[in-house]
This record gives sequence, C-alpha cells and structure tokens, in this order.
Amino acid sequence: MCGRYQFSAAESDDLRQIVRSVQKRCGQDELNFRIIDGDVAPSCSAPVLISRGDKVVGDLQKWGMPGRNGHLIINARAETVTQKGMFRRSIAGRRCVIPATAFYEWDSAHRPYLFTVPGSPLWLAGIYDCVDDVNCFVILTTAPNASVSKIHDRMPLTLLRDEIRPWLTDPEAALTLLARAPAPLHCQAQDGQLTFE
Repeated sequence: MCGRYQFSAAESDDLRQIVRSVQKRCGQDELNFRIIDGDVAPSCSAPVLISRGDKVVGDLQKWGMPGRNGHLIINARAETVTQKGMFRRSIAGRRCVIPATAFYEWDSAHRPYLFTVPGSPLWLAGIYDCVDDVNCFVILTTAPNASVSKIHDRMPLTLLRDEIRPWLTDPEAALTLLARAPAPLHCQAQDGQLTFE
C-alpha cells in the first residue's frame, strides 16, 4: 500500500517541467505549492502526467476516488485492476503517472521508511477517473521487490522514465508493465539508519 509520498519540484528538471505544464493547463492560481511541494497525503491535489492524444501533459488531480460508504480508495492492485468494474474504464484509457521524489511505507511496528531512486524522480503508475467534475487518481500497487519486501507486503508499481509514454499511450504496453517487477530502490529508515538493498 502507498499512503503517502513526497513531491519536490526543486529535486529535478523533470519535476519543474511538470509543474510548468500543470500551471499552463490549470492556471497559476490552481496550484497550491504548500501542498504539492513536500508530503502528499490522500485527498490532496497533486501533479500527474496524462496523455492528450500522443502528447504527455501535466494535470492537477485529487488523490483518491470515493468508494462505498464514503471510503476513499487511494490504491488499486495491479494484479486485479483489469478485472474490477470500478477500474476497467480507467485502466483501458485513463492511465496516469504520478511523479514523486520518494514514497513512504511503514513496517509492522509502524516505523516509517522512505524509498527513493537517488538522483532521479520516481514515476508511479496510476489510473484516474472524473468524479463530480474532478479528476481523481489512485496509485497502482504490486508485490514488493527485494528493496521493500522486508518492510511491507505491497509497494507502488514504479516505472522507468522511458516507460512513461508507453504506459500512458499504448494499452498493450500498459498490460505488460502491470506484470513487471519494479526496479530496486534505496531505503532509508526515518530514525536515521540507512539500509541499502
């Protein structure tokens, strides 16, 4: 499960370009940099990448889709997303990429760990839908790789930079990427101790 991640435009040229794209599409006043520059929690609005024809553009979307009984759905399982009625339309044609600088997972003792790719943004696979005239996204999760498995039994489905366009624009490539194991990550315990996998 992924319940919190970081976004800091200062971390990379790619993230600054995404913010500029979001500003262009949504207008300067729509962006709340206090929310999108730092920790991003469910129900926050955050930058995502989507496709408009063959173009990849930035958009500002809300994290989480309303589910039954008012429950906010923030993740969907990559293994079953094509089978779930709620997500079928989105996985077929409303895929997104959530840019991040890091994501958190908590172990069984509720200790937080921060996962990164040193020197590079993280690209989290997601899907979105329009709910009450608001585009809302969920992050796809998958079985953990060796970097995460000692901490948690799920992790976000991460993409490589050159997989962003295929994920967004090519339905067959997207199905292949759903089943692929994520690349290794750097893990840092939030108590200051470092772990490398």
